[in-house]
Amino acid sequence: MDVVVDEENLPSEPFLDKDFFTAWHTFIEQLRTNGKHNLASILAIDTPKIKGNTIHLEFPNATNKVEVERQQYDLLAYIRKTLSNYDISLSITVNEVMEKKYAYTDQDKFDKLMDKNPSLDLLRKTFDLDV
Repeated sequence: MDVVVDEENLPSEPFLDKDFFTAWHTFIEQLRTNGKHNLASILAIDTPKIKGNTIHLEFPNATNKVEVERQQYDLLAYIRKTLSNYDISLSITVNEVMEKKYAYTDQDKFDKLMDKNPSLDLLRKTFDLDV
């Protein structure tokens, strides 16, 4: 027996932002429970912005974008079903400037910490420490 889904008559109920975020966080927790920690971490990088029925995500690199695109069917299926809105879509952009927020070298890490606490430089000079 074949099941035929009439895509034109699927529900598209309005939803509140709080309902969306509840569903979003529940999906991320389900991923963690199922051992998909990498995808869960990627989805937790950015807080989605909702404009109409479109979920806007922004990631620091294309690798994250590709990973989410590979799994977007499950994500959208869950969100759409939970919110009873099958018009919801996903828009993913890469913002390379976000990537620069991450500190990679020891000097970058030290500079980032100094931004938060300038007295670290005094500590470094007092004890003649190298970074």
